Amino acid sequence: MNNLDKTQPKLSIALLAAGQASRFGSPKQLACYQGQTLIERAIALLEGVNCELSIITGAHHSDIYQHLTSISKEDHVVFNQDWQQGMSSSIKAAVRHCPEDCSGVMFITVDQIQLTQADIQSLIDLWRQESSRIVCAEYAGHRGVPAIFPRQYFSQLLDLDDDKGARNLIKSSPNVSTVLLPNAELDIDTVAQLNELNNFHTPKKNKNI
Repeated sequence: MNNLDKTQPKLSIALLAAGQASRFGSPKQLACYQGQTLIERAIALLEGVNCELSIITGAHHSDIYQHLTSISKEDHVVFNQDWQQGMSSSIKAAVRHCPEDCSGVMFITVDQIQLTQADIQSLIDLWRQESSRIVCAEYAGHRGVPAIFPRQYFSQLLDLDDDKGARNLIKSSPNVSTVLLPNAELDIDTVAQLNELNNFHTPKKNKNI
């Protein structure tokens, strides 16, 4: 765990990696991109910022946990036993895991593989200036993950009950700031898509929570 700057509002980051990845046909979290598994790459990216990290697992928990143990990251894992209920259940698991002194939580998915540390830091920097507001990525005319929710939204996050995640909460709130992040537009859904990217072709797909 990083030594967190106590002069700043404390932020937790939840890496959402609980999905079944049915379109991918195997644990997408463990697929390789540029010599790293997607989950390993995401962890390395997120550990580069000064926040507490949790990894929300679900459908492929055993395989992912074994892999994270092999790279000494298993202490970050939070198992979402309700993963079949969709992304909202992972959001709830992450919120319940947040420390009491946490002022906000960021949600990010494991398959947004073009995101950079600078992208993540830009969201955090804006939120630390406006820590009472939702701060989220904007790309291709949409708002979505990565997204940061202040503590005053935790009760609403815990009331989510479908697979749309927090998309509707972002849409309905007037209290939202955005950061233009074109790199957030791409996520990976299929093996063919990942193979194309590994061959230097970049497909595009919108993703919201």
